[in-house]
Amino acid sequence: MNDPIRREMILVFDTKGQITYVNEDAVEIMGYFEDEFLEMNIADILSPDQLENINKEALLAGEKEAVLQDIRFIDRGMNMLPMQVKVSLTLKNGSPSGTRIAAGETVTPEKAVEVPASAQADTQAETRPKSPVPAEEEVSRLIAEAVKEMILAFDTQGKITYINERGAELLGYSQNELSNMNVSDIFSSDQLEILKKGILRKPVSGKRKIVLPEAVFFNRSGKNLPLEITCSLIVKNDKPSDIVLLARDLSRRKRMEKELLTVQKFESLATLAGGLADDLNNYLTAIMGHIDLAMIDSESGGKIYEKLSYAKEGCTKFKYLIRQFLVFSKGEKLNRELDYISEFLKKSVLAALAIPNIKCDFFIASDLWPVVFDEEQMRQVIANVIANACEAMASGGQINVYAENITIAPDRKDKGVTIKDGDYVKISVQDQGSGIQEEDIGRIFDPYFTTKKTGRQIGRGLGLTFVYSVIRKHYGYIYAESKPGVRTTFYIYLPASRNSVPQSRKAKKNPGPPKKKVLIMDDEEIIIDVAGQMLETLGYETALSRNGAEAAELYETAMKAGKPFDAVILDLHVESGMGGKETIKKLLLLDPGVKGIVSSGYSNDPEMTDFEKYGFSGIVEKPYSIAELRNILEKVLTSED
Repeated sequence: MNDPIRREMILVFDTKGQITYVNEDAVEIMGYFEDEFLEMNIADILSPDQLENINKEALLAGEKEAVLQDIRFIDRGMNMLPMQVKVSLTLKNGSPSGTRIAAGETVTPEKAVEVPASAQADTQAETRPKSPVPAEEEVSRLIAEAVKEMILAFDTQGKITYINERGAELLGYSQNELSNMNVSDIFSSDQLEILKKGILRKPVSGKRKIVLPEAVFFNRSGKNLPLEITCSLIVKNDKPSDIVLLARDLSRRKRMEKELLTVQKFESLATLAGGLADDLNNYLTAIMGHIDLAMIDSESGGKIYEKLSYAKEGCTKFKYLIRQFLVFSKGEKLNRELDYISEFLKKSVLAALAIPNIKCDFFIASDLWPVVFDEEQMRQVIANVIANACEAMASGGQINVYAENITIAPDRKDKGVTIKDGDYVKISVQDQGSGIQEEDIGRIFDPYFTTKKTGRQIGRGLGLTFVYSVIRKHYGYIYAESKPGVRTTFYIYLPASRNSVPQSRKAKKNPGPPKKKVLIMDDEEIIIDVAGQMLETLGYETALSRNGAEAAELYETAMKAGKPFDAVILDLHVESGMGGKETIKKLLLLDPGVKGIVSSGYSNDPEMTDFEKYGFSGIVEKPYSIAELRNILEKVLTSED
C-alpha cells in the first residue's frame, strides 16, 4: 500500500461528444466537479485539431487501444495539461457508441504548461475582473487569491467588483463573467436583504461585521451552495463603498452531517434489532413447530390442514422479515473472503436485471485490485441497487456499470469524499431513470422510505437500507447523486487489498452413515417442548436439558453407558448457567468428536457466523421448521471430520 499514487484520468464521451463518465482522478486533475463534467462536451477541454486526431485514432483502433503523445487538455484554470493518452471505442450491440480516453500525466500539476504567451494576455483579461485591484493593493490581491475561501466584493448597488479564483471555482463561473453580474444573481434575495440592512444600518461603520452561519448561493448549474459568511463594510470618505464577503464552503460539512445522521439512525436500528430478534425467534420457533406437528396430525387437504398451511405461510414471511431486520443489527460478522470482484460484479448485475427492455454496459478496469467481501450479501447489494435502477426506468432504458481502482489521499478530502484514506475499488451504477429529488436524496437509505408506488410486498422498503448496512460492515462507503429526470448514480467504495488471492478452497467433506440420538439444551420451555416433539416425529431418540451443566452431565453419563449422543443442539444464550459457547468447550474435553449444533435467534452472533471456529459442526437459526431441523441434522450426521 506504499506504492506512489499514479493518477490516470479516464473519460468516456458519446458520438456527439457529450461526456458520460469521468473518474475521480479526472475530477482532481482538471478541477471540475463531477456533475459539471457530465454536462460538458469533450470539445470544452480539447482543441478541435486534437479532438479530431483522437476520434480518428479511436476509429482505427476499434476495441484495441491507440496511444497518442502530448495531447493537451485545458483545465478549469485555463492551463494546458500535456498528457499521454490511450483511446479506444466503446461498443453497444456491436456498433461504436462512444470513445474512452485514459490519460496519464506526463508532468505534475505544479509543472503544468501555461497557455502560450500569445494567448496569455487574452486569458488573463478574460479571467480577471474588469475592476482590477489597484497596484498598491497587489499584496492583498495575492493573499486573496491564495486563500481557500471565497472572497467576494460588491458595491451598494450589488454590482460585483471583485471575486477571487476560489470563489469563481465554487460558483462555476469565470472571474470575467462574475464581474459583469450582480450579487443578486448568485445570492438568495431574502438573505441578501438581511445582510444589507445589517451592514448598512446607520451610523455607518467600517468596523461593523455581520455573520451568516449558513447562507445560500446558487452556482452555475442552479444548485444551492451552502456557505458560512462573514461580511465587512469598506467605507470611503465616510460613505459606504463596497461590501466584502469571506465565505467558507459548507458542502463537505453538510455532507458529513448527513452521513453522521444516517449513522446515528443505523445505530438506533442496530440496537433495536439486536434486542428484539432473539425473543421474536424463540416465540416464532414454538409457533411454527406446533403448526408443523398439528399439520402432521391433520388430514391432508382438509379445512384444518388448509388453515394451518396459511398460518405457516404467514410465519414463514414473518421469519423472512426478521432475518432482513437482523442484517442491521450490531456485531454481525460477515463471511468475507479475498477475491477479485470483476466477474462476480458482471454476473450479479446480469442476474438482477428484471426488465427485458433495460440494457446494461460494463466499463470495468482490467486490473482491479482484489477486495474482501461476503459473496451472498454483496450479491444482494448489487441486486437491490439494480432493482432500484430498474424501478426508476419502468419503460426501459440503459444502465452503465463502472469499476476502477482509486486511492483516497488526504489532499483529496476537499472533494467531498468523507471516507478514510486508502486504496479502494470504486463501483458506479448509473441509470437513466426519473431521478431523485434533492430533498429526498438524504433519506433514500432510511428504512421503508420510498418515492415509488410499489404496492405491499414483504420486505419492501428495506432494500437500500440493507445495501447501506452491508457496505458499512465491509468498511466501505456508499452515496448517491441524482439529476431529476436525467439519471441517478450510486457510488460504492470497497477497501482494496494488495494480498494474493488464494488458489485453493477447502475440500468438501465426504458423506458418512447417519446417526439417531440427539440431546437438546435450551432454557425456554416452549422450545424444549416443541423441538423434542419435532425430533421424535423425525425418528430421533431425544434427551432434553435446560442448561449447559445439565447437558454436559447427560452427555458424560451416556458415554459411560456406551450409548453416546450422535448430536447435541445447544442454545447459545441462556439466562443462567452455561450457554452454548461454554457448553461445547466442556463437551469437546469429554469427546473431541462431538457433533454440536449451535442454535440462536440472533444470527449475527460470531458463534453463528464462524461456528466451526468455536467447535460447532453446524447451526440452526430460530425460528426453524421441522424441515430445517431435519436438513441440518442430516448434514451434520452424514459428515466426517
